[in-house]
Amino acid sequence: MVKRQTLFMVLVFAVLAIGMGTAALTIQSKVTPKAPPRQVEFEGLTLRIPGSFGSPRRSRHERWEKLSYSGVMGNLLLAAEPADDRPLSQAFTQWFSLPGYARGPLRYEAGGSRWYFREIPFFGQGAYALQKRGKTLQFIACFSGNGRHYWIQLETRNTIPSIMKAFHEVLLSVREPDGSSPEPTLGAALDTIAQDCGWRFILPMTLPFMVPLIFLVLVFGIQLLVRGRSGRAPEVLANFREGGLEILLSGPGQLQYLDGAIGVTAQALTIYTFGTPFLVIPRSALAGRVSTGEGWFGAKFVLLDLEGPLEFQKYKWKFRNKRGTKIKIYCADPNPLYFALMN
Repeated sequence: MVKRQTLFMVLVFAVLAIGMGTAALTIQSKVTPKAPPRQVEFEGLTLRIPGSFGSPRRSRHERWEKLSYSGVMGNLLLAAEPADDRPLSQAFTQWFSLPGYARGPLRYEAGGSRWYFREIPFFGQGAYALQKRGKTLQFIACFSGNGRHYWIQLETRNTIPSIMKAFHEVLLSVREPDGSSPEPTLGAALDTIAQDCGWRFILPMTLPFMVPLIFLVLVFGIQLLVRGRSGRAPEVLANFREGGLEILLSGPGQLQYLDGAIGVTAQALTIYTFGTPFLVIPRSALAGRVSTGEGWFGAKFVLLDLEGPLEFQKYKWKFRNKRGTKIKIYCADPNPLYFALMN
């Protein structure tokens, strides 16, 4: 028998999951607007960048020529410097603070940042890196060509897959002066990065839906353990005894669901929680006040429409109603309990 507090929890968490999912989709639509991309030129390269980025700002740092764009997605940087004679593996080791050079994938920490690094087929020997510092994430790709080192970087605070996808689309759009494009295998290599780097860098869009679900499963598990202990029937002498019942106490200013057990003797009806008496109702108080009914989704119950005061054996601070209380004892089959109370 499905219990009412379980149905209520399902409704609450369903609303929570829908709300969080809607919020996630709203955030995604804001940070990845559908403005058409535009083509830009930089140091011999042509590439397409999202149309949401504003006007460029040109600057220079040491040997690097830089072109910077700002937008709702974050900050996009295009940079180039004259290439030197050192191997690219040596340059990658320096640029990305690698503990030791390897083609990757590598996950490591350096300089107070969390890093991910791997080589990619990007005009020969290219590199791809993620740098996470606090809530800021940098997507970085670099390669050499035309006598230059090229650096493409997107800095953002939105670590969602759509941002990574937008960055990858920029990389795939790069064309060299002769019109040549990246290797055909670049797309497949980029597709593996989101899963390979892990959730510490990229949060899956399913996470807003999974958090309520995980919490719901955890709460349900705890509820089952508590319900099992609260609803166990104690070993007592009784004409009728049943455990694992849901009990509703309602009255002026009071609405409380309990998991408990009952025992019916010639003298009283006793409601138990956690194996000890919670409420004792003398048989004389039940005369003419016992009936049966049917509630949500066909759930059947025995109704006790009682006058106060009631003899609570515990939780007296919580149940102080002296003007009467209606008690619904939900049962799969209410007839045995009803006849036990009427006899």
